[in-house]
Amino acid sequence: MKKIKFISAIALTLMLGACENYDLPNPPGQTNPAPDGYFENSSIALEPVTATLDLTQLNADNKFATVANITTLENFPEGYTLEIDMQVGSNDQFANVTTLSTVIEGDAVTVNPDLVNGAIQDIITREPGTLNVPARFIAYATRETTRMRLGGVDAFFGQELLSVKTLDYGKVIEDSYYFVPCNASGTPELTKAVRMENTAGSGVSPYDNPEFAIKLDIPADTEYRWVIAPASSMSAGVSATFFGCNATEDGMSGKLATGYTAGLMPINGAVLVTVNMDEESYTLSYAFDIIYPLYSGKTDAVLPLYTTNYINYTGVTAINQRWNIYTQADKEGVIFKVDDEVEAEVSEDGLVQTGGISQSGSTAISAPVKGNTLYWADVNLVQKTYSISAIQTISVIGAHNGWDLATAPALTPSKNLHTWTISDVELDGEFKFNCNNDWTLDFGGTPNPDYSGQSVYTLAFKGGNMSIEKGKYDIEINFETYPYIATFTKK
Repeated sequence: MKKIKFISAIALTLMLGACENYDLPNPPGQTNPAPDGYFENSSIALEPVTATLDLTQLNADNKFATVANITTLENFPEGYTLEIDMQVGSNDQFANVTTLSTVIEGDAVTVNPDLVNGAIQDIITREPGTLNVPARFIAYATRETTRMRLGGVDAFFGQELLSVKTLDYGKVIEDSYYFVPCNASGTPELTKAVRMENTAGSGVSPYDNPEFAIKLDIPADTEYRWVIAPASSMSAGVSATFFGCNATEDGMSGKLATGYTAGLMPINGAVLVTVNMDEESYTLSYAFDIIYPLYSGKTDAVLPLYTTNYINYTGVTAINQRWNIYTQADKEGVIFKVDDEVEAEVSEDGLVQTGGISQSGSTAISAPVKGNTLYWADVNLVQKTYSISAIQTISVIGAHNGWDLATAPALTPSKNLHTWTISDVELDGEFKFNCNNDWTLDFGGTPNPDYSGQSVYTLAFKGGNMSIEKGKYDIEINFETYPYIATFTKK
């Protein structure tokens, strides 16, 4: 075993010699090349850092952040230089990682504060604060252009949780914002204010998703004016910090700022207002009650997608290879196609596809499974994304078969996939419908009032267990009605 002081002295001389004109805190190049080989019997011991790393103070002091301390090296090869990369993980399982180059200063492993902050923003959160950040290290022995990893292909050292106080974001993005109508003179009418919803759903930091939206019904033949109010300004009643609008030529988008006057709504009817409080911008669009995944033909032959917030549209729909997104008849001409700048991603099993959509797209969206296939679809018209998951089988699973995926009786689809049926199924107690012999996609539900001896249930994606009295049943699932319905006829 060699003492680390000897090894790190070599590393310090060789590694910092090329950086002697380096002006902190600008980051060095982040190449992190793949290793040329492995020294499997070589290893390193790293002591974790317990003190909180205040990145703002480190930058003010023109210092790197010490993220670990080297205590020992074992079997380190002669004539090589020690290099260490740090991986920042999205969680303590390191499901996603960002790799940073480090600089060894004596026994200390150090990293530029800006790089640490950028890694946290990239894979954990953009919200400023003091966080416990998962970190681990990869060690290399380098000589000229050769880079050998210590300990083997999957060797990591010094895994720890770093306490990090991140850099100030530069602006405050609040948890909630309000849409505030104004009178004819542009004065906000606070009693009519309505809270906007984060477009990524509840529980998401506004720093990670600064978009908020609301659906409004704008009366015709009126000059409808509006501003955006942060929740803190609403509570304090300080209208001077409300955001006014500077519109583009068509009035359908623009910038937000506290110095602007109230915006003027250029359209009426059902309108979706979306604001991005990081970019301080807004867009206006028609709000659609339903949308149709359709390539050609009539919308009345399509299983549409539904919404509760005019942002996400979900549901069961049948797609035959190619599709676009059409809106309801009164908004004819609004069509979403594939976003050519967003590469679609398909799961390893070929059943799930995600991608982007755009009104300016010229190409139809593809589907991952050949032929007419039923999918569970989720489309976000604000973030312009879609996800479709193929439903190849639907089975009834429950107490009657011990909740065994392999033996759950499968239903038979109609030709257009809109209804699924099965006859003479023995049921007893709780049950659900599951898809693809798995629990990724499933339907539960609630019972409806008595239907002349039939048991009828309203189905919900990922709904709760249903229950039925013991007996033999014919079952039909109908996706043409909404909410979706399952009917059980006792034999």
